[in-house]
Amino acid sequence: MKITTRRIDTESIEDKGIFETLFREYFSGLSVKRDPSVVVQLYALPYFHGFISFIDNKPAGCAVCYESFSTYRAQKVMNIHDFMVSDSFRGKGVGKAQLNGIEQYCRDNDYLKITLEVEDNNVAAKKLYSSLDYEDYRVVLKGQQHWQKYLN
Repeated sequence: MKITTRRIDTESIEDKGIFETLFREYFSGLSVKRDPSVVVQLYALPYFHGFISFIDNKPAGCAVCYESFSTYRAQKVMNIHDFMVSDSFRGKGVGKAQLNGIEQYCRDNDYLKITLEVEDNNVAAKKLYSSLDYEDYRVVLKGQQHWQKYLN
């Protein structure tokens, strides 16, 4: 069993089809309604970085990532916004391989760090992230908070 992860080629029709299929599965498990044009909108964003993972050349997972920039450190930052492993491939190491693939891409391209959000009750995801040395940044950056304001 060979697991591979690579960045999506946004010029590839094949990659777009694979990504759309995986993303549709991801959204089917969420309580929000998916806008059918979301993949087209993602592809139009200059800071979008998508990744897809395969087991023996079969699509097994994907991640939607966004690049930002730390002015304090003068380096790029990668945020993993959506992360999924297809139901039929769970428990086979895809999540770990996918995170490692994203990390390798970031290391090769001089990123400062990788960020992500995880719900408190997502025990499996937190276990995976911890196993790869991700940590709640509030532990490291005491006294700093991230605030938000929804506009819609």
